[in-house]
Amino acid sequence: MNRDVAADHLLALTLKAGAYTAFALIVAGLMCSAISAPAAEIVTKIGVLVLLATPALRIVVAAIQFLRERDTKFVLISLGVLCVVALAFFLGVEV
Repeated sequence: MNRDVAADHLLALTLKAGAYTAFALIVAGLMCSAISAPAAEIVTKIGVLVLLATPALRIVVAAIQFLRERDTKFVLISLGVLCVVALAFFLGVEV
């Protein structure tokens, strides 16, 4: 398997961007809450949603990278993992 450093960098960037965005939204929501702004709860909830969606986005990015590399086996594995994550989300399975 010929892994590309740029592909690994893109996957890491996806996780960093998701984590930093979620952090910024949650902090903004908490700061709005401190001054009793009406949108505080919504901003905080969006931050939590971004935090929860980041790993699923990483799986999608990995699947796209594997598709670009024409690595069918890992594309199918990534899509399978994404299906399990989506199924757990929609069924409300708690771990």
